[in-house]
Amino acid sequence: ESRIRGEKILIATGSSPLRPAVFPFEDDRVHDSNEILDLKALPKKLAVIGGGVIGSEYAGTFAALGAEVHVIDGRDVLMPFLDSEISRALTDAMTANGVRFHWNQKVVRCDASRAGDVVLTMDSGAELACDGVLVCAGRSSNTETLNLAAAGLTPGKRGLVQVGRQYQSTEVPHIYAAGDVIGPPALAATGIEQARVAVCHAFGESFKRDLSALLPTGIYTIPEASMVGDTEAALREKNIPFVIGRARYADSPRGDIIGDNTGFLKLLFHQDDLRLLGVHVLGEQATELVHIGLFAMLADATAELFSHGCFNYPTLGDLYKYAAYDAMIQKRRLTAVEKK
Repeated sequence: ESRIRGEKILIATGSSPLRPAVFPFEDDRVHDSNEILDLKALPKKLAVIGGGVIGSEYAGTFAALGAEVHVIDGRDVLMPFLDSEISRALTDAMTANGVRFHWNQKVVRCDASRAGDVVLTMDSGAELACDGVLVCAGRSSNTETLNLAAAGLTPGKRGLVQVGRQYQSTEVPHIYAAGDVIGPPALAATGIEQARVAVCHAFGESFKRDLSALLPTGIYTIPEASMVGDTEAALREKNIPFVIGRARYADSPRGDIIGDNTGFLKLLFHQDDLRLLGVHVLGEQATELVHIGLFAMLADATAELFSHGCFNYPTLGDLYKYAAYDAMIQKRRLTAVEKK
């Protein structure tokens, strides 16, 4: 037992993979997303349980390393928080890379009682035999051993710490929390920024007062996917009229140089003033490319910004100019139709 005291305390202990009881993790063929990094040999056939961010990233990695990979997911679409066009294109790309998807399936039994393959039974009755199982079924906050009650804190579901503005505990004012321990979005980038806000507030610093409302999402699948802002579905739900501008890697010399013929940039603009509302990228360096759009959105910029600016050539950044041109053409066509 250790006692920790402090005038100000920041809890940032991260999270650990959930381990559903149906899977015998004591077997050296069944893994969670942490300890699979300690593998001594590559499985020939790997079943990934869960097609979320972590499951999809590992699935792509093992497929690239030559394993036969099967992703089992209870949904019927890959990462539904993504723009639907990106989700479909990523599914197609992963399939082309050798990943096999089993949609609307839930594993109800994992038989690791015999030597050789582990046998998974799904709720549909289908079975899948494989020599490796990776379970990516969510994560739980690393607060179980902290004895939060001794500090006056009541953990929420999955051990989450409840916080308010500036990531200050809603129960004990001198305690702060950031990152996975407070729940979604639970990304490294957001956790770092949350901690900066918390520490600045704790010590009366004005360096960083709040977290940006625009947070990028980076998914390190093969190919990468990244986004910031609204999706098509979100804009439709808000009844916001929009136009789409697209630019393909294949139409860019830099895309040819890096050998990415399937990647694309998709920009969503408000139909009235062409203000940028959403950025969606699939392809090499997507998690880098998204930042150009992020800062344009923070500046409340329109398509005119990309049309006016000059990008180095050849670069993937130049795709923003051509996606903006595409949106401006769509806007002109819509205006012409409305006048008729």
